[in-house]
Amino acid sequence: MNILKILSISLVLFSSAYASDSFTKYDDLCEKIDTQECVNDVNQIKNLQIALNSNKNLKIKLKTDGKWGDETKKAVIKFQEYYKITPVAGYVGTKTKRKLEEISKNIKIAKKKIKTKKRIKTKKRLKIKSYADFRKKINLRRSFRIFKDKKLLSKANSHNTKLKIDISEQRIRLYVNNKVALCSPCTTGAKRKLEPNTRSIRDKRTPKGIFKIKEKIADKRSTIFGKFYKNGKMVYKGDRRKYKGGKAKYVGASLRNWMRLTSGGIGLHASRYVKRDPGTNGCIRLPFKVASTIFAKVNRGTQVSIVN
Repeated sequence: MNILKILSISLVLFSSAYASDSFTKYDDLCEKIDTQECVNDVNQIKNLQIALNSNKNLKIKLKTDGKWGDETKKAVIKFQEYYKITPVAGYVGTKTKRKLEEISKNIKIAKKKIKTKKRIKTKKRLKIKSYADFRKKINLRRSFRIFKDKKLLSKANSHNTKLKIDISEQRIRLYVNNKVALCSPCTTGAKRKLEPNTRSIRDKRTPKGIFKIKEKIADKRSTIFGKFYKNGKMVYKGDRRKYKGGKAKYVGASLRNWMRLTSGGIGLHASRYVKRDPGTNGCIRLPFKVASTIFAKVNRGTQVSIVN
């Protein structure tokens, strides 16, 4: 075989290994699932990191290691904010994939799968038969696990449901006919919340008591908390009432599956930041699919108890 033929074959092999893959053919990257964990292929995450790094406007410098983490999530959020992709959710959905496809046409991203060691799943598969069994086997205060009684949930309607939020456990329960149909982690208001712009610390604890859902909006934007932009660049993030930077475009924070409890702006909504400790400005954050389920099962007037 002559040298030209060898070079030709090598070039074909190299091209097939590093030809541009199509982001639009990927499943949603690190989508909003109950446990908010990323389950995508390592190679797809690496290609996402390469594409984000290639954008000179964003000045992102990620490790292209194929591992999803806080830095990659922050970079996705920055990308979505720059291109005004809504909602700015920190996961790669249809609109974000289209934009990635558009900007990465001339970038070489690996098409061939990266060989990686199989990750051993250490999370035990627990056989949960009932909510009583779930309580017995799970550390409700620290665990992110979610209990769902699908049979009971199927019977839920606006007349037989109620919600209970336990601040001490950072848990929300959906009752159907006075039985627990769903139990999920949630995040309530912080005792000491730092406001990033004023550098002041305020008490933002979620109020206790019995409330009723006053309003339901599937895709709400906050009228108080958000970001201000000038010429496409973010210049302020936080409470809009404290902004003093002159004329700028305001974009409210996304409050998917919003369920209002008070006229003062306290409510339940979906968030990517569901922790095991209080940390909000007073609202109750829920995992995306949990928020979607509760939103579908309750109605205006549904009782919500907040206890400690």
